[in-house]
Amino acid sequence: MIKLKLEALEHPAPSNVDINDRKVFASTILWLEDQKIRQYKIEDREDLRKVDQLDIWEQAYDNYKTDLCMPEFRTPLEEFTWLLGYAIRLEFLDAPDNYKVINSIEITKQQKKSAAPSIKAENFFDNLDFNSKEFIAGVRSLANKLKVPQHPNHLVQLEAIARVVHERLSPSAKNRQAVTGKPFPFEKGDDVVTDDTALDYPVRILRLLQIQSLRELQTKINETIVAVQELTANPRTDTKLGKVGR
Repeated sequence: MIKLKLEALEHPAPSNVDINDRKVFASTILWLEDQKIRQYKIEDREDLRKVDQLDIWEQAYDNYKTDLCMPEFRTPLEEFTWLLGYAIRLEFLDAPDNYKVINSIEITKQQKKSAAPSIKAENFFDNLDFNSKEFIAGVRSLANKLKVPQHPNHLVQLEAIARVVHERLSPSAKNRQAVTGKPFPFEKGDDVVTDDTALDYPVRILRLLQIQSLRELQTKINETIVAVQELTANPRTDTKLGKVGR
């Protein structure tokens, strides 16, 4: 995914970026600032250019993250992923028309939509700006409290938060036992899902998600069966309606 994002940003050597090499990491951050992000003026990027003096560069990088309002991440990979997503977003905002493909069918749909009567809802969320800095900061803060991994797209992260709340904090999860033990190393299985190595990993994930979905369905079926059995095993009768004899 990092390689694809670097290619989208037209990086000169996306396959050679090793973020585990701190010097390469620093050089790539400098490239993103020079070519895409441009948070600083050219003369203010002097310390970021000192990739051969990592002690100076590290301090400049810490200041750079603060100026970008970057959320707190645990690993350089998460920081780098966030920066790539931020750079891509800026690229889109600079020239949104280059990324829009509108055909005649879509135009017709928009015209029909505009002709339809508008309904004003009084829902609080209708007036909420989901891309405001305050909303994004709230999502990041809530994710940190719930220990949800960071994601460049705050809306995707919000979906993960909603799932954690539903699975662990909702009333239905009150008596549910917490999942313990070591994570299953599905990526190291001997069974080959597909011959394409690039597709093998995501296919394994999709297969586990399908198994989880089937288990949830089976759980709901079992709960329904138990509820029906309790109802039929203890029926309520009205003795006033009974008759003895003719």
